[in-house]
Amino acid sequence: MEHRHYSARNAAVLLSAGLAVSLVLSACGSAADRATNASSTAPRIASAPMSTDNAYEGVATEQTPVYWAGSGAQEGYLFREFRTASNADTVDPVAEAVVMMTTLSPLDEDYRSMWTQVENVGTSVSPDGTITVDMPSTAFASRLSEDDAELALQQLVYTVSAAAVTAGLLDAATAKEVRVLVDGETGYKAFGSVNLDEPISRDASIASPVWLIDPQTGTEAGQPMTIFGRVLPEYASARWEVIPEGEDRPVKSGEISEPKNTPASTSGTELRFPVEVPAGEYTVRVIGVNDAGQEVKDDHTVTVVED
Repeated sequence: MEHRHYSARNAAVLLSAGLAVSLVLSACGSAADRATNASSTAPRIASAPMSTDNAYEGVATEQTPVYWAGSGAQEGYLFREFRTASNADTVDPVAEAVVMMTTLSPLDEDYRSMWTQVENVGTSVSPDGTITVDMPSTAFASRLSEDDAELALQQLVYTVSAAAVTAGLLDAATAKEVRVLVDGETGYKAFGSVNLDEPISRDASIASPVWLIDPQTGTEAGQPMTIFGRVLPEYASARWEVIPEGEDRPVKSGEISEPKNTPASTSGTELRFPVEVPAGEYTVRVIGVNDAGQEVKDDHTVTVVED
């Protein structure tokens, strides 16, 4: 079987930098790990990190999807940011994504990574959906519990599989497994807790059930600001808020619910809609509560500018 082989060396990365019109809710299935071009325009379709990525096949983007682990109330879940690589012409976008995952800090202070910085990563992508990643043992310098080690490995799996789809190396609908080698060998005990003797697939339950996809933390949003998020059915009692910097009360808010006459989707409800607010600094938040009263939220700090 034909494989594509790549390597990345000494990759330096850059730190990238009520309702006004209408609320659009759509129940939808899995969709691509694709970047939206700007917070000031309505994102295209879903960015939900499910088991397949079946939209925007073949669409090129200069941004790289990188997944992070949540902290606090979001602990145990993964979230994604799109980041700009220092070398847009890299021959290995999958390895570049891994380097970014281990060297960058998340834009959102609620996100975290448990990996030690690495600059040399080898990858191989096969047409059947198997991605092989050869990591140096130094990447696993931290000693983690089994749960944290599994979460860190899922962070790697989500990142490399999304990068392969975004770069067009794999068909979006192809099932993906990630085989992790360490210094060229299999069977390494990752973070002192998990044996790497079998390929790893994405665990759909790791993706956050409540997720503010756009605007990202630290970005500028034009007028109107587009809010783009996803809520899974078990957290269907959900709301959104836009809170000015230094204040406790939202200047705009609303409820999130399934649209009428639309069958409930097991993969969640996606929302995208414009909100008009004055120029300034804001916290944009999506909050969901399940039947047991457990609350999960995702919030980003953004700057709204005048067009």
